[in-house]
Amino acid sequence: MNEALKLEIADRVAIITLNRPEAYNTLTTSIIEGIGAAYRRCDEDDEIRVVVITGAGKAFCAGADMSAGGRTFDSEAQHTAVNSCPLDMQAWEVRKPVIAACNGHAVGAGLGLAMQADMRVFANEGKYGFLQSRRGVVADFAIEYTLPRLVGFERAFELLVRAPRLSGEEARDWGLAGRCVPAAEVLGAALEIAHDIAVNCAPLPVGLHKNLLWRGLDSSLGDIAAQESLALNHTMSTPDAIEGGAAYVERRPPNWSASINRDWPSWLKD
Repeated sequence: MNEALKLEIADRVAIITLNRPEAYNTLTTSIIEGIGAAYRRCDEDDEIRVVVITGAGKAFCAGADMSAGGRTFDSEAQHTAVNSCPLDMQAWEVRKPVIAACNGHAVGAGLGLAMQADMRVFANEGKYGFLQSRRGVVADFAIEYTLPRLVGFERAFELLVRAPRLSGEEARDWGLAGRCVPAAEVLGAALEIAHDIAVNCAPLPVGLHKNLLWRGLDSSLGDIAAQESLALNHTMSTPDAIEGGAAYVERRPPNWSASINRDWPSWLKD
């Protein structure tokens, strides 16, 4: 990692923290590179079962670093083409749940980063919006794909085209997040979810559920049903299929042994 990004691992949960509070955690090259590297580390480390991404200070991420003013989005000044999905590994590619704990404002690319996650917790006090239309550019982080699937076409259209700013509660009501709590409680709420998954849910089925859900966004019902059957039979062949029932009957925490990296089915390695 680097000074602009922190990665902490405890109790099988990784916390990625955007660490430029003085600049509202605006995205720089070092932060973007750090997030991609952190996601890859979390995917490859079987000791990590859930990932939480959050921000230091009062903001989650206020979008692109606009300290260059009018040259921020000037392609001639950039001297290179920009990839709208700039992370080395996207959140949807991580085979563990990724929870965005948006402890404060998330706007522009900052909100796009959060929308790549599988779950989101917003702050009541935060402001949320895709403001790129008001800055003269198109939004990023593949938001035109994910947003209408989450909130429907009309709301996605308004969020991207009119580019309003929403309060945390409004953003939750529009479907941008599943939960909205006071800012001081955001990280705690996200960690409560993360620890519940990390302790009580078998890592391999969790990873397969995530993969199938994301695949299902643009797959046919028949294709997903067939892949689900393969995944079900695969998990039934692991010791965890016995351990889950035994732990329930014996009223004890489960001791999961299957590995995302060692036991991931070959037909999903694409």
